[in-house]
Amino acid sequence: MNKGLKKNLTRFGLGLLVLLIVVIFCRSCIYQTTMEYKDAGGRKTYKVKDDKLAAYIDEYLPDEKLTNIEAIVDLSLAITSNTLSFSLESKEKDPKKLFPTGEANCEGYAAFAAAVGNYLLDKYKMDDWDAKPVKGKLYLFGSELTTKAKKSYFKNHDFVIFTNKQTKEEIYVDPSIHDYFKINRVSKYLK
Repeated sequence: MNKGLKKNLTRFGLGLLVLLIVVIFCRSCIYQTTMEYKDAGGRKTYKVKDDKLAAYIDEYLPDEKLTNIEAIVDLSLAITSNTLSFSLESKEKDPKKLFPTGEANCEGYAAFAAAVGNYLLDKYKMDDWDAKPVKGKLYLFGSELTTKAKKSYFKNHDFVIFTNKQTKEEIYVDPSIHDYFKINRVSKYLK
């Protein structure tokens, strides 16, 4: 191999490595810039009534009291990621039934994360906030993806909206995306 080709291959390899590092460290920003979520209707909101599930959630609680919504949202996502793994075959949505199996599709992820979020909001007396799972539409660079999907399963994608009842502030999260890519927030479709 001649020196010029070797030098070019080395530059190309270093360039790819730098690009990969940028994508890994900037994945949240890239995802939030390119993908947007739109609420297309609510799903059933489940309450944590099972003592075993409540005790499991309590194991994750920090020693100090959580006093801000960001910490509640992040803990909800972490508990959901630690509990569930993605399965297209799963049809279950009830967190009590998802807890022992550990398998869920995006609808199950959203139902579980919202139930955990509401449990934490109740526990820390953050009555101004509510978490609800919603059926959603996804937009890539402003172009809607979900209704263009060939398979009926991908016609919508469930996520969670944490809403302040007083100020109407909203925090959009996608628990299944968080599980795979550790992206904590997603963007609301604004057009």
